Amino acid sequence: MFDELPFWLKKYLDLLNFENLSHAFLITGRKGVGKDQLIRYLSSCVLCADDDELICGKCNSCKFSGLDNHPDFHEMQILPEKKLIGIPQVHDLRSKLYESSFLGRDKVAFLPNIEHISTDGLNALLKILEEPPANTFFFLSTSFLNQIPPTILSRCIEIKIKAPSTNETITWLSDYPKGDVIKSLQLNDCLPFATKDFLDRGMINIREDFIEDISGIIKQGKNLISISDKWIKDETSLTIKLEWMSLILRDAIKFNADQSIESLNEDTDKISKYLGEKTNIEKIYYLLSQTNSLWNLLSRDSNLRRDYQLNSLFINWEAELGISKKA
Repeated sequence: MFDELPFWLKKYLDLLNFENLSHAFLITGRKGVGKDQLIRYLSSCVLCADDDELICGKCNSCKFSGLDNHPDFHEMQILPEKKLIGIPQVHDLRSKLYESSFLGRDKVAFLPNIEHISTDGLNALLKILEEPPANTFFFLSTSFLNQIPPTILSRCIEIKIKAPSTNETITWLSDYPKGDVIKSLQLNDCLPFATKDFLDRGMINIREDFIEDISGIIKQGKNLISISDKWIKDETSLTIKLEWMSLILRDAIKFNADQSIESLNEDTDKISKYLGEKTNIEKIYYLLSQTNSLWNLLSRDSNLRRDYQLNSLFINWEAELGISKKA
């Protein structure tokens, strides 16, 4: 019912006394560092009926096909049509937790990304944490500790997860081509699970295709509308391509300020250096603002005319960079 915990996360188990476990934990750290993976493992430990092993793999609890199917594991997520978790969802969780355990043992509440809970929702959650149901353990997580009210923090024990070293992550991802792992690590701030997800989704190939398109636009004057149409057809990767466009512009700004800089993304450094050398810095700042604005719009509103918005952005790039189209 559980995935094996990566070796570099196992050290955090030593911080816990499973014989006298606190009722509420807040797991903090950057997105993609492994917070949710640690919580799911800890939840399996809590729910396991064998008191001599962390996870026996044999008891009725461990025999469930996964935590998502476990009747005593309750995860609270944002509803698809909502932007925040509100009071109704918190009250619904409270009702479930005050019911008897299905297996007659402990219950677990998992609240990921609690920065997405509304102020009223957090106040309702605080009341539950102050008077928790019997035999119930709360695992909360966030990547934005500064957004969490002190009242919530005071009711939880914080465990801060740090990213493993680059070599540790490369070892952990040894089943993948090493060159792809190194490139993916750089693109994902050396965050292990973000890197693994990047590799599993085949983003390396999408990245290479993106670089070919951007290089073709900037250096060869390729038809912008045809590339825009191509990107629109793959909507799942559109926002990350806009993010990559922003990174290229940011690196161009860095290079313009200091041509000896070595912290540029290796696979797009030639593009960034070209822009930094050939383009007025004010124009780069303008394009960065326009690209970030579209990224924010598309991230928030799925009903926008993406083709119109992307075509407009490409036209701005063409105008500001002085790109001459090839016939």
